[in-house]
Amino acid sequence: MTKPTRFPNGIQAPLLDKDGAEITVITDSSGGTASDTLAAVTGTYNETVIENNFATLAAKINALLDRS
Repeated sequence: MTKPTRFPNGIQAPLLDKDGAEITVITDSSGGTASDTLAAVTGTYNETVIENNFATLAAKINALLDRS
């Protein structure tokens, strides 16, 4: 994905990491369902809660990268 960063003066540049490599979207293989909430992970292991939290984080990060 080559989505440029938009600066106020109209200059566009790719979003790069500290080493100069382009930051790309995350492939979500968590099997979870993204939402607008990160659920509390309690002492009782619940795979669905953890998968959903990872899916939510991946979706939000990808949305930020897509707006760049």
